[in-house]
Amino acid sequence: MSTASEFEKILPVSKKTRIVSLLKDAIASGRLASGDPIVENKLAQELGVGQGLVREALIELEHEGFVQRIPYSGTQVTKLSHDDARQIFDIRVELEPLAFCLAGQKATDVEIRKLKALADATRIPEDNAGLDQCFHDHLTYRQMVWKLSGNKYLQQTLERLVVPLFGLYLIRGSYNREGLRQTGLEATENQEKVIHAMETKNLDEVRRLTRDFLERMKATIGDRLLPGSD
Repeated sequence: MSTASEFEKILPVSKKTRIVSLLKDAIASGRLASGDPIVENKLAQELGVGQGLVREALIELEHEGFVQRIPYSGTQVTKLSHDDARQIFDIRVELEPLAFCLAGQKATDVEIRKLKALADATRIPEDNAGLDQCFHDHLTYRQMVWKLSGNKYLQQTLERLVVPLFGLYLIRGSYNREGLRQTGLEATENQEKVIHAMETKNLDEVRRLTRDFLERMKATIGDRLLPGSD
Protein backbone atom coordinates (compact mmCIF):
# COMPACT_ATOMS: atom_id res chain seq x y z
CA MET A 1 0.00 0.00 0.00
CA SER A 2 1.38 3.37 -1.00
CA THR A 3 2.08 5.80 1.79
CA ALA A 4 1.95 8.81 -0.55
CA SER A 5 -1.11 10.98 -0.18
CA GLU A 6 -3.61 10.74 -3.02
CA PHE A 7 -5.11 14.12 -2.18
CA GLU A 8 -3.80 17.66 -2.47
CA LYS A 9 -3.65 19.71 0.69
CA ILE A 10 -6.62 22.01 1.17
CA LEU A 11 -5.34 25.51 1.62
CA PRO A 12 -7.26 27.78 3.98
CA VAL A 13 -9.04 30.64 2.26
CA SER A 14 -8.43 33.94 3.97
CA LYS A 15 -11.31 36.07 5.12
CA LYS A 16 -10.14 38.86 2.82
CA THR A 17 -10.26 36.49 -0.18
CA ARG A 18 -13.81 35.50 0.76
CA ILE A 19 -14.87 39.15 1.03
CA VAL A 20 -13.33 39.90 -2.39
CA SER A 21 -15.13 36.90 -3.90
CA LEU A 22 -18.49 37.84 -2.33
CA LEU A 23 -18.26 41.41 -3.59
CA LYS A 24 -17.20 40.33 -7.09
CA ASP A 25 -20.18 37.97 -7.27
CA ALA A 26 -22.54 40.70 -6.07
CA ILE A 27 -21.19 43.15 -8.67
CA ALA A 28 -21.17 40.66 -11.56
CA SER A 29 -24.72 39.49 -10.77
CA GLY A 30 -26.04 43.04 -10.57
CA ARG A 31 -26.98 42.88 -6.87
CA LEU A 32 -24.52 45.72 -6.52
CA ALA A 33 -25.02 48.03 -9.49
CA SER A 34 -22.62 50.50 -11.10
CA GLY A 35 -22.33 53.55 -8.88
CA ASP A 36 -23.69 51.86 -5.74
CA PRO A 37 -21.84 53.06 -2.63
CA ILE A 38 -19.95 50.58 -0.48
CA VAL A 39 -19.75 51.73 3.14
CA GLU A 40 -16.87 50.02 4.95
CA ASN A 41 -18.28 49.97 8.48
CA LYS A 42 -21.74 48.86 7.32
CA LEU A 43 -20.29 46.04 5.21
CA ALA A 44 -18.01 44.97 8.06
CA GLN A 45 -21.02 44.70 10.39
CA GLU A 46 -23.02 42.70 7.84
CA LEU A 47 -20.16 40.25 7.30
CA GLY A 48 -19.09 40.10 10.93
CA VAL A 49 -15.48 41.09 10.23
CA GLY A 50 -13.21 44.00 11.09
CA GLN A 51 -13.39 47.21 9.08
CA GLY A 52 -9.67 46.96 8.31
CA LEU A 53 -10.26 43.64 6.56
CA VAL A 54 -13.01 45.16 4.43
CA ARG A 55 -10.70 48.07 3.56
CA GLU A 56 -8.00 45.62 2.39
CA ALA A 57 -10.53 43.79 0.23
CA LEU A 58 -11.72 47.05 -1.33
CA ILE A 59 -8.14 48.06 -2.13
CA GLU A 60 -7.67 44.77 -3.99
CA LEU A 61 -10.96 45.27 -5.85
CA GLU A 62 -9.89 48.79 -6.77
CA HIS A 63 -6.66 47.41 -8.27
CA GLU A 64 -8.77 45.04 -10.36
CA GLY A 65 -11.12 47.81 -11.51
CA PHE A 66 -14.30 46.64 -9.76
CA VAL A 67 -14.61 49.62 -7.42
CA GLN A 68 -13.53 53.25 -7.41
CA ARG A 69 -12.43 55.35 -4.47
CA ILE A 70 -13.80 58.87 -4.85
CA PRO A 71 -12.00 61.58 -2.81
CA TYR A 72 -14.18 62.87 0.06
CA SER A 73 -17.03 60.58 -1.04
CA GLY A 74 -15.93 57.02 -0.25
CA THR A 75 -16.00 53.87 -2.37
CA GLN A 76 -18.48 52.88 -5.06
CA VAL A 77 -18.90 50.15 -7.65
CA THR A 78 -17.11 51.26 -10.81
CA LYS A 79 -19.37 53.50 -12.81
CA LEU A 80 -18.42 54.37 -16.36
CA SER A 81 -20.83 55.17 -19.16
CA HIS A 82 -19.99 54.34 -22.76
CA ASP A 83 -19.12 58.01 -23.23
CA ASP A 84 -16.77 57.86 -20.23
CA ALA A 85 -15.10 54.80 -21.74
CA ARG A 86 -14.71 56.48 -25.12
CA GLN A 87 -13.16 59.55 -23.51
CA ILE A 88 -10.71 57.35 -21.63
CA PHE A 89 -9.81 55.62 -24.88
CA ASP A 90 -9.15 59.02 -26.49
CA ILE A 91 -6.34 59.49 -23.95
CA ARG A 92 -5.28 55.85 -23.83
CA VAL A 93 -4.80 55.70 -27.61
CA GLU A 94 -2.20 58.46 -27.30
CA LEU A 95 -0.42 57.38 -24.12
CA GLU A 96 -0.29 53.58 -24.12
CA PRO A 97 1.55 53.26 -27.47
CA LEU A 98 4.23 55.48 -25.93
CA ALA A 99 4.48 53.18 -22.92
CA PHE A 100 4.83 50.12 -25.15
CA CYS A 101 7.43 51.88 -27.29
CA LEU A 102 9.52 52.86 -24.25
CA ALA A 103 9.18 49.35 -22.83
CA GLY A 104 10.32 47.83 -26.12
CA GLN A 105 13.33 50.11 -26.11
CA LYS A 106 14.37 49.22 -22.55
CA ALA A 107 13.21 45.63 -22.03
CA THR A 108 15.91 42.99 -21.56
CA ASP A 109 15.72 39.48 -22.99
CA VAL A 110 14.72 38.21 -19.55
CA GLU A 111 11.93 40.78 -19.25
CA ILE A 112 10.62 39.94 -22.72
CA ARG A 113 10.50 36.26 -21.73
CA LYS A 114 8.44 37.25 -18.69
CA LEU A 115 6.09 39.20 -20.96
CA LYS A 116 5.75 36.12 -23.16
CA ALA A 117 4.83 34.00 -20.14
CA LEU A 118 2.18 36.51 -19.09
CA ALA A 119 0.83 36.69 -22.65
CA ASP A 120 0.56 32.89 -22.78
CA ALA A 121 -1.56 32.97 -19.61
CA THR A 122 -4.14 35.17 -21.34
CA ARG A 123 -5.06 32.65 -24.03
CA ILE A 124 -8.81 32.11 -24.18
CA PRO A 125 -9.85 28.45 -23.73
CA GLU A 126 -12.30 26.94 -26.20
CA ASP A 127 -14.98 26.43 -23.55
CA ASN A 128 -14.60 29.98 -22.15
CA ALA A 129 -13.71 28.51 -18.76
CA GLY A 130 -11.66 31.01 -16.77
CA LEU A 131 -12.49 33.84 -19.17
CA ASP A 132 -12.48 36.44 -16.39
CA GLN A 133 -9.09 35.17 -15.17
CA CYS A 134 -7.70 35.55 -18.70
CA PHE A 135 -8.73 39.21 -18.61
CA HIS A 136 -7.12 39.63 -15.21
CA ASP A 137 -3.89 38.15 -16.63
CA HIS A 138 -4.13 40.46 -19.64
CA LEU A 139 -4.28 43.46 -17.32
CA THR A 140 -1.24 42.12 -15.44
CA TYR A 141 0.60 41.85 -18.78
CA ARG A 142 -0.18 45.46 -19.67
CA GLN A 143 0.77 46.67 -16.19
CA MET A 144 4.16 45.03 -16.60
CA VAL A 145 4.64 46.88 -19.89
CA TRP A 146 3.72 50.18 -18.24
CA LYS A 147 6.29 49.51 -15.53
CA LEU A 148 8.95 48.55 -18.09
CA SER A 149 8.45 51.93 -19.76
CA GLY A 150 10.50 53.38 -16.91
CA ASN A 151 8.25 56.45 -16.72
CA LYS A 152 6.46 56.42 -13.38
CA TYR A 153 4.14 59.29 -14.33
CA LEU A 154 3.04 57.49 -17.48
CA GLN A 155 2.58 54.30 -15.46
CA GLN A 156 0.49 56.06 -12.79
CA THR A 157 -1.69 57.77 -15.40
CA LEU A 158 -2.40 54.52 -17.24
CA GLU A 159 -3.18 52.73 -13.97
CA ARG A 160 -5.76 55.38 -13.12
CA LEU A 161 -7.31 55.39 -16.61
CA VAL A 162 -7.19 51.80 -17.78
CA VAL A 163 -7.84 49.65 -14.69
CA PRO A 164 -11.48 50.84 -14.38
CA LEU A 165 -11.99 49.90 -18.05
CA PHE A 166 -11.03 46.31 -17.28
CA GLY A 167 -13.47 46.36 -14.40
CA LEU A 168 -16.14 47.64 -16.77
CA TYR A 169 -15.56 44.75 -19.18
CA LEU A 170 -15.73 42.18 -16.39
CA ILE A 171 -18.77 43.74 -14.68
CA ARG A 172 -20.81 44.02 -17.86
CA GLY A 173 -19.18 41.09 -19.64
CA SER A 174 -21.56 38.71 -17.90
CA TYR A 175 -24.22 40.08 -20.25
CA ASN A 176 -22.16 39.55 -23.40
CA ARG A 177 -19.76 36.64 -22.96
CA GLU A 178 -19.20 36.28 -26.69
CA GLY A 179 -18.19 39.95 -26.96
CA LEU A 180 -15.82 39.47 -24.03
CA ARG A 181 -14.35 36.37 -25.67
CA GLN A 182 -13.81 38.16 -28.99
CA THR A 183 -12.05 41.03 -27.23
CA GLY A 184 -9.80 38.53 -25.46
CA LEU A 185 -8.93 36.74 -28.71
CA GLU A 186 -8.01 40.00 -30.41
CA ALA A 187 -5.91 41.02 -27.40
CA THR A 188 -4.00 37.73 -27.49
CA GLU A 189 -3.29 38.06 -31.22
CA ASN A 190 -2.06 41.62 -30.72
CA GLN A 191 0.20 40.65 -27.82
CA GLU A 192 2.04 38.06 -29.91
CA LYS A 193 2.72 40.58 -32.68
CA VAL A 194 3.81 43.30 -30.26
CA ILE A 195 6.21 41.03 -28.37
CA HIS A 196 7.77 39.89 -31.65
CA ALA A 197 8.27 43.55 -32.64
CA MET A 198 9.85 44.19 -29.22
CA GLU A 199 12.26 41.29 -29.73
CA THR A 200 13.42 42.73 -33.06
CA LYS A 201 13.50 46.28 -31.61
CA ASN A 202 11.09 47.47 -34.30
CA LEU A 203 9.72 50.27 -32.14
CA ASP A 204 7.70 51.92 -34.89
CA GLU A 205 5.87 48.61 -35.35
CA VAL A 206 5.34 48.31 -31.58
CA ARG A 207 3.72 51.73 -31.54
CA ARG A 208 1.62 51.07 -34.66
CA LEU A 209 0.34 47.69 -33.48
CA THR A 210 -0.59 49.04 -30.04
CA ARG A 211 -2.39 52.06 -31.45
CA ASP A 212 -4.30 50.05 -34.08
CA PHE A 213 -5.47 47.57 -31.44
CA LEU A 214 -6.68 50.34 -29.12
CA GLU A 215 -8.51 52.07 -31.98
CA ARG A 216 -10.37 48.81 -32.70
CA MET A 217 -11.24 48.39 -29.02
CA LYS A 218 -12.55 51.94 -28.87
CA ALA A 219 -14.74 51.33 -31.93
CA THR A 220 -16.30 48.16 -30.48
CA ILE A 221 -16.62 48.99 -26.79
CA GLY A 222 -20.25 50.06 -27.11
CA ASP A 223 -21.27 46.84 -28.88
CA ARG A 224 -19.46 44.58 -26.43
CA LEU A 225 -20.83 46.08 -23.24
CA LEU A 226 -24.37 46.01 -21.98
CA PRO A 227 -26.48 48.15 -24.35
CA GLY A 228 -28.40 51.00 -22.83
CA SER A 229 -26.48 50.92 -19.55
CA ASP A 230 -25.32 54.52 -19.75
